[in-house]
Amino acid sequence: MGATHHVEERTTSRGEWVVWVLLTALAELVGILLGASWWVWADGLMPDPNGLFWQICMLLLKALSGVPEGMVLGLVQANLMSRRLPELSIVRWTTATCVVAVIGWAAGSSFSIFATGDGGAGSFDPSVGQTLLMAAGLGLALGAVFGGVQTLALGGLGVKRWPWIVGNAIGWGLGLPAIYLAASGVALAPVWLLGAIGGLVAGALVGVATAVAFAAMTREG
Repeated sequence: MGATHHVEERTTSRGEWVVWVLLTALAELVGILLGASWWVWADGLMPDPNGLFWQICMLLLKALSGVPEGMVLGLVQANLMSRRLPELSIVRWTTATCVVAVIGWAAGSSFSIFATGDGGAGSFDPSVGQTLLMAAGLGLALGAVFGGVQTLALGGLGVKRWPWIVGNAIGWGLGLPAIYLAASGVALAPVWLLGAIGGLVAGALVGVATAVAFAAMTREG
């Protein structure tokens, strides 16, 4: 007979969900600040990569910004989730989170890298509203991919996966515009402060969405 996996039967208090949201927000704050620091350092090495080879090299280098974000967020989420899913592998969950965070940073960095030196590619100058709409669409798509890759670590645990995918899509669909909105105010405050505000707000939105998702996916019946 195969092994049977169960969700830990325990009541989750309102305070524990508040802790979930706060820790997720702080994890995103720290992760995004670390990732952005790496991105800025990488960008300083070659602000305008010339030629496809160097553009790909820069893309790969900037994509590594996702490693610290994935590690911090993955470890926090895995430890929170293991209270209801004691058989969850923290290593598998954190690894999956790192992989998909790298993909996300690569996608976010690709336009600025491959648009350089491309004639009229830089002629498109979207308004703040257009930027937020594009960020929301990108957040929905990347959020769904983010949640989908993470759920690969849930194999064999006997829980529904789709709420986590939907929750991440909604959370990032709201959170990514918050990051872009903060970044649009560069002239108003230091970059590090705007990054912190954007990361904290985005993290809180993702925290609320994933808390609801986790409650749904581990609910009995």
